[in-house]
Amino acid sequence: MRLIFSVFFCVISLFAFSQHLNKLGKIDVDEIPTMSDFRVQKNDNIYKVYKDSFVFDGNGFYEIPNGFITSLETIDDEKDYIKHYNSNGKLIVTILSDRIINLKTSKAGNKLAFHNSNDIIRIDLNTYKVDTLQGSFIYSFVNDDFIYYSSDKDEINFRNLRINIEEYPSQFVDYKGKILVITKKNIYELTGNSLFHRYEFKGKFFDAKLIDEDFYFVDKIEKRKSEIYSLYKTSDFSKFILIDRLDDLNR
Repeated sequence: MRLIFSVFFCVISLFAFSQHLNKLGKIDVDEIPTMSDFRVQKNDNIYKVYKDSFVFDGNGFYEIPNGFITSLETIDDEKDYIKHYNSNGKLIVTILSDRIINLKTSKAGNKLAFHNSNDIIRIDLNTYKVDTLQGSFIYSFVNDDFIYYSSDKDEINFRNLRINIEEYPSQFVDYKGKILVITKKNIYELTGNSLFHRYEFKGKFFDAKLIDEDFYFVDKIEKRKSEIYSLYKTSDFSKFILIDRLDDLNR
């Protein structure tokens, strides 16, 4: 009887979490749907963003602490752009580029970065100083700092550090003040000027999310005729809890 109770408790625990995998193996979060507080509308081939009483140019929208950022990201021969507005909706500056890919803004809203298909372009929104960095599409703001991967040199660039890494990073995550470097096969923590190993995937990395101070990730195992997706949760990287599992043969 004691053994039966233990097994039952584990099964209940497994399905008690609100996070689960969707049909594509990605992490879903059960929450009350909320309507977006802005909308993008296209009229006569011109994109506009509507936010409260403001009307902005573009098809991408980012709200920052001291204003708004919009972007026009297209696949035609026209130049893309980024527009910086103040908190009153007044246009401050327009930044043109042949391509704007993977636009990111810092938490403080004083910096942004994007890829122009050749380099990373990082811009200080206070001075509009532009830095051109030779890096891949893998980069992120960590508070006021910036971290990126240079595929030409196989190194991670962070502050004044250059950290060699043989694996191509898939993602950088700021987790409880620690920087996680996720590759196809492993999770590392950036400590000082070195990488500390935290987890080895049984298959390969597929997805990750930070939810309520916990780190969730999907480990994907590929077999000849099936793909198995396992969703794990950890709060300290010493204990990993299996939350959900999906075998695509049983979908």
